[in-house]
Amino acid sequence: MSTMAETADPTVDVYARKYPGVPAEVILKEDLLRRGMTFTDAAMEAARGCRTQAYYLFSYNISGHHDLKEGMSTAAPEDIIFRGGTRGMKRTWIRVVLNNASPYVVDVVDGTTMLCENGVPLAEVVYPSKPEYYGKTFADGMRYEQVVPLLYNSYAFITTFRACHYWGDKEECRFCDINYNLRELRKLTGDHVTADAIKDVSKVVEVLAAMAAEPDPAKRMLTILMTGGSIVRPLRGGPDNATDFNLPYVEAIRERLGRRVPIVMITESQPLENVKRFRNAGVTSHNANLEVWDKRLFQIIAPGKAKYIGYDTWVRRLVEAVAIMGEGGVSPNMVSGVEMAQPWGFATVPEAVRSAREGFEFLMSQGVIPHLDTWCVEPGTVLAGHPPVPLDFLIQADLAWYETWRKYKLPPFAGYGPVGGGPGVAVYGNTGSVDLGG
Repeated sequence: MSTMAETADPTVDVYARKYPGVPAEVILKEDLLRRGMTFTDAAMEAARGCRTQAYYLFSYNISGHHDLKEGMSTAAPEDIIFRGGTRGMKRTWIRVVLNNASPYVVDVVDGTTMLCENGVPLAEVVYPSKPEYYGKTFADGMRYEQVVPLLYNSYAFITTFRACHYWGDKEECRFCDINYNLRELRKLTGDHVTADAIKDVSKVVEVLAAMAAEPDPAKRMLTILMTGGSIVRPLRGGPDNATDFNLPYVEAIRERLGRRVPIVMITESQPLENVKRFRNAGVTSHNANLEVWDKRLFQIIAPGKAKYIGYDTWVRRLVEAVAIMGEGGVSPNMVSGVEMAQPWGFATVPEAVRSAREGFEFLMSQGVIPHLDTWCVEPGTVLAGHPPVPLDFLIQADLAWYETWRKYKLPPFAGYGPVGGGPGVAVYGNTGSVDLGG
């Protein structure tokens, strides 16, 4: 049981006064994404049997496995809902970012699992329960959820190639720990089979079929997200590009499941002929992640992307792809906050927000709908140990995104669920921008 401490006003109260038009859910969500959370022993016991972290792409944690309490890496929830509390917050999904040094602690208070800041309870926490297919195994012992985990009770996430050919200091994105995470996962599990870099197509299809048969509508598969690291040379004697590598997955999925469930394909920028091939095979949305709008920062933050494709080509292809995929079908990720990564980024919040808004304006005016993922400063990256991005930036960037999205009367970015209905509507847990509106 917790003992409530005497503290200053919680962050959500301070920033709610500063931004009276912004929902408290957005403020709390962004602060949790930038500073992470941790769990007491009582909260971990309450989480027993929940849907746990899968480490399907990045670590998405600020603390490394070895810095966490024993067992937390494998037993902490993948995501949670926070709701209620003194502000009566609406149901809000959020990715769990583990950080031992966070002021946010999930604890059991008077029999209820609560999210607390410096000991002050803010909101009730709901853990994600497991769908029926979790725990099923293939003949080689691999569990279904190791092939395709479920996120936010909605997204089937397939990392087809969980390494990246952008390698080393001269090519890896500065915020990215995809290669480091794979090495750490293999150490954590002691098993190279379950942490294989390339997913087996037949296993992927089998798991998706099981997900499609899930009887509980609350755990119904909303969309299929497919991604992996960039591919610039042959993989195991096979394709040397992301289109040829990923198309067999798409074709096998559509043959087994039909076209009811959207497929979001996330790769590096592709020639337009390849985007057409994706569309014709059944891809609903193609997301070539730009990461950051400023051209100078793109060349520094994403040196591999700058080397192999280049900023101008990347942006041009995004715009031209709208004619192929339609509005909502081209949605590059932007790592919200990396604009302020030092020593290269903008020094002040107004400068960084101005740059982000400029990108939103240009892209959305062309029918491209970027989606935001709040930057998590992970330990296996070049930027490890960087201070959290100012909360003011994240709130103002979310507002800029939403205002621009409304200005151009755009649909939601395809495959991620509802956007723009205000707190309690969206299921995407990586940004507060989807929880604005209403």
